[in-house]
Amino acid sequence: MNIAAMRVRVTFQKNTIVSDKYGNRKQTWADYFSCYATAGSNNAINGTGTGTESTGVVIRSEESLAFTCRWCKELADVESTKYRIVCEGKTYNITYVNPMGFKHNSIKFSCELEAKS
Repeated sequence: MNIAAMRVRVTFQKNTIVSDKYGNRKQTWADYFSCYATAGSNNAINGTGTGTESTGVVIRSEESLAFTCRWCKELADVESTKYRIVCEGKTYNITYVNPMGFKHNSIKFSCELEAKS
């Protein structure tokens, strides 16, 4: 693991349920943990992202990245359904968590850019 390559600051956010003063419950994202990571491409072919193309027109464009962090207790609890990553103002949904073996050196998060609605 190349520690010097970990130059990107990422923030993990956890999906939590909060209640307002009237007792109404809603889901929100709260900052959970922040650390440095390496950001690389999930796509081995071109590294810019993937898309679906039909007769020369891009139908769905998506950007995917893989973030690799040093293993720590906080990141060992991260699940793809309850957490997301914010990096440089962009939000990424975690699609897969790879513990990179059982040595507890690093952990890799495969992510896709969250679609704007």
